[in-house]
Amino acid sequence: MKLNIPERIALLSILPVEGSIITLRVLNELRNDLAFTEKEIKAYNMKNHTLPEGGATITWNPKLSDTVKDIKIGDTAKGIILSKLKELDAMQKLHISMIPLYEKFVEHA
Repeated sequence: MKLNIPERIALLSILPVEGSIITLRVLNELRNDLAFTEKEIKAYNMKNHTLPEGGATITWNPKLSDTVKDIKIGDTAKGIILSKLKELDAMQKLHISMIPLYEKFVEHA
């Protein structure tokens, strides 16, 4: 699946950190595929910023936002992502940055 920079960041932010060993191994592999390499970080001019109210945000060269990476996402990982997005939607906790992910995984599943 082709994912751009904001989609990769948003997806990394919602992946569960707990589960069965099988789930965790699937998610670990997906995290590694979604993660940005040192070469990408430099090429996209990515920076991590601490926010005044706490937390952090990532910025990059906005001209490169549409740069995509083809990520292999298996059925198990797709199911986990789909479930998480539906859960966030039901709780009204989706962030506006997650709309493209929701469209790809839920509406076009």
